Amino acid sequence: MDDGTVSVPDEQYERLTALAAARGVSPETQLARLIDDAYAGLDDDAPESLPLGVCDGSDEE
Repeated sequence: MDDGTVSVPDEQYERLTALAAARGVSPETQLARLIDDAYAGLDDDAPESLPLGVCDGSDEE
């Protein structure tokens, strides 16, 4: 993946830093992991393979 700049609104950045602190990583590392997880989910249609908190967009429960 190419390095680039990502803007994160203040409210979401606070949530990102809290999540990163809970996992013992920097906010930048956590954001990179979330982006990588999202890209990995694009290649697979199985909802159980998506990262926690990411859905496949279907209305089934």
